[in-house]
Amino acid sequence: MVRTMRTVRELICWEYAKLIAGSAVGNRKNYNFVVTVFNRLMAGQISVSSVLRENKQLFMAGEECAYCGAKHGLQWEHIIPKTAGGPDTMDNLVRACASCNQTKACLDPYQWYESRGAINGIPRIVLGKFLKLVLAEYERLGVLDSEEYMRERNVCRVTLSQVFRRESDGSADCGFDGQSK
Repeated sequence: MVRTMRTVRELICWEYAKLIAGSAVGNRKNYNFVVTVFNRLMAGQISVSSVLRENKQLFMAGEECAYCGAKHGLQWEHIIPKTAGGPDTMDNLVRACASCNQTKACLDPYQWYESRGAINGIPRIVLGKFLKLVLAEYERLGVLDSEEYMRERNVCRVTLSQVFRRESDGSADCGFDGQSK
């Protein structure tokens, strides 16, 4: 289902509604459910939960790669890479095997999964943390509801994390091949 979003808030709420659908009914593509949740999010009848939910899930999951489920050789991995301006906080970290961490490199989850032809396969804990991080940053900047911002910057799923890039802070320009440019 193709849906045109006018604001970053709409885009994030749409993606979050799909995440809820995946958890509630086992299918992120159950669009009747997604539309209902999206409308409730936009109307303020429900809200995005705290990132504490994912941090608890991370703890409960134990020693397991958040991306592939591997149990050995785990590292802390930044969901939004530090080289792309991502914060160095627990809210931006998951456990990842060396292979996933290295392959993902400086890409955010949408960019990495798109490069693998699996953009709708981002694990729940990773996507939940990612959406909450970008929501908070767009809100902090006061551009969540700006149609102009959305239009001028051509914001979409694979560019959501651009909000963390600051031209003055030396953040790397990461290409979709996972290599810094």
